[in-house]
Amino acid sequence: MSDFQTPEDSSIVPQQSGQLVPLDEFKSLFYQLNAKPDTEIQLLRGKKNLELADIRSINERISAKLRNHDLIADIASINFVLSKRKIKDYATWAEFERENWDTVNEKVRTLTIKWDVAIKLPQYRLPQRHSLKIRIGTEIPPKDIFQLIFTSDDITELMEARTPSICKVDFVNDILAAELMSIVVNWHEGLRDLPETNPLNSFLVKRGRLLSEIARYSSPIILLIIFHQYYDYFMPLVGIEEQMSSKSLEALLIVFAAIFMTGIFLGFKFERFIDERIGKFEEYPRFSITRGDKKAALEFESTNKKLTNQILVRFLWVLFSLVVSSSLKFVAKYIF
Repeated sequence: MSDFQTPEDSSIVPQQSGQLVPLDEFKSLFYQLNAKPDTEIQLLRGKKNLELADIRSINERISAKLRNHDLIADIASINFVLSKRKIKDYATWAEFERENWDTVNEKVRTLTIKWDVAIKLPQYRLPQRHSLKIRIGTEIPPKDIFQLIFTSDDITELMEARTPSICKVDFVNDILAAELMSIVVNWHEGLRDLPETNPLNSFLVKRGRLLSEIARYSSPIILLIIFHQYYDYFMPLVGIEEQMSSKSLEALLIVFAAIFMTGIFLGFKFERFIDERIGKFEEYPRFSITRGDKKAALEFESTNKKLTNQILVRFLWVLFSLVVSSSLKFVAKYIF
């Protein structure tokens, strides 16, 4: 006669004496008690600005929706990744509410909110676990992406890592999952959009590195053009005769090579200068939570304007050198 084991050897799997329960029967019993959750992921598009009131708003909306179901237990946790490699992790919402954000000088990089709930469903004996996660902020750097590729074969993890803002639901009840996802999407769309950046800054961010490459490859040509303008005056100074000999040809090639290599060196320096300035461009802060966020919002425009001016001044110096070289050639030709 089949019977459950004694408390000392208790198990949810009924066993017959000397026999193991077949795998299919075990799976059937297990899924009567616990359903296998499904997962849905929604990428949240657009660059938004998030405030403390917005965080409290989404928690109130999610909590109100969950109260419409047979909720057994729920817990909301929240995690902040800050600048200077700091992390603030709150296991409960009450801990988050006790934080004094006016004393935090770091900027918020990434925000993650997670709700874990247990809901009683008619077709299951035990409450079923559902979870909702929202992550807003910056995407994982490429170097960390490569590490994740080698350590995980889960495509959903890669998708989450490459997306700045994402909503993920692990669910058993698909109706509840759709309702929660809809709440998050509507909430995110209602957030304040980031201010438009200066058109010149946007152009430099998108096309600045291409311009710096063009400048690098153009530098040797520009120096050779300037050298060509003063060829008649420069050749006698280095001992190159008008009647070209093998010795004069060797000297000319050496001069050309020296000018060309100097141009390559200056081109690399110019490209590095531009790329470093472009790499320092700031985005308008996505969060207005800490004192550091508010300070960054005030410094955003002045910092980018300073970097843009440095790039423009460097380009203007190149144009100025070409104009001056042509002007001196004109003066030397018609005056001397």
